[in-house]
Amino acid sequence: MDKNKMKQEFKEEIGFVPPGVMVSETLGDDFQKTISEYHHQIWGEGVIPLKYRYFIALATAIFDNNEARAKLEMSKAIKFGATREELIEVLKQQVWMKGAPTLVQIAPLVKYMESKFNKE
Repeated sequence: MDKNKMKQEFKEEIGFVPPGVMVSETLGDDFQKTISEYHHQIWGEGVIPLKYRYFIALATAIFDNNEARAKLEMSKAIKFGATREELIEVLKQQVWMKGAPTLVQIAPLVKYMESKFNKE
């Protein structure tokens, strides 16, 4: 598949070209094609609704202490219908899983979440 066509498809489908797909371009056409196909397999239609897969991705980002990715996954979850209450459950679960110091880590995420819902 043509690289530009592939990138355009991602932009149309999800609004951006995933970072892994962009970086994989440097590693060769075949590798980029494989990564692109894998991305479609993971984030395309599936048994688990996309909103819930973004909750999983958000929880993983929090557990990895990756604030930038957590905000990205939270935005995607909201785009696919996540409510404030659902996101709070994900945040509380991560405090349970990782411990009370996680409250400091998620403080910017709570602020970010509130800014997203206060727009509406």
